[in-house]
Amino acid sequence: MAFNLAINNDIAVITFDDGKVNAVGFTLIEQFNNALDEAEKNAKAVVLHGGEGKFCGGFDLSVMKSGDKEKQHELVSKGADLILRLYSFPIPVIVAAEGHSIAMGAIMLMASDLRIGKDADTKYGLNETAIGMVLPPFGMELAKARLANTSQTEALLFSRIYQGNEAVKAGFLDAAVPQEKVLATAMGYAEQLKMLPSQAFAASKLQLRKETLEKMKG
Repeated sequence: MAFNLAINNDIAVITFDDGKVNAVGFTLIEQFNNALDEAEKNAKAVVLHGGEGKFCGGFDLSVMKSGDKEKQHELVSKGADLILRLYSFPIPVIVAAEGHSIAMGAIMLMASDLRIGKDADTKYGLNETAIGMVLPPFGMELAKARLANTSQTEALLFSRIYQGNEAVKAGFLDAAVPQEKVLATAMGYAEQLKMLPSQAFAASKLQLRKETLEKMKG
């Protein structure tokens, strides 16, 4: 896993790229939390970038299919804590998702403030029902808060996977642009959002999301 944090001009860019699907495991969660600690101290906006042509394919299947219930529960619990942290993070969180964002990857999108994705041939969505799983409260409540009402049945019950502007309409993305413009577009928004008064932003964000955050904790 190539994980990098770079802070320039008050913008923290967190890049994570394992050369595959950027599965969320224990190490990645720890790296994320360490990077967020640094960003909270020294930046005014955060950009999450999954590397060229990818974002996140979900939890680490080597754990989720291992049969070790204790490890599975621990990973999901730590993942939930990370999502809660992103959704309540005191500075703006912008995503540059150049590639597939499925399951936990889609939940990361919903937990972020502004999401820039690719305009074609890239999958965004929640496939839990299709693989025989039920979204835990942290994912379900987040989806109910962030996805369009008209898309919730097909997204959550039918496991519909979206691309491009369909993902924007459903609520997984805020904009879909050509792949070569994804990161630059996200950085442009970060330049704007870092100008917001930080205390007012943090307080308003918690006020806006308080009820959902409580429900997400289950």
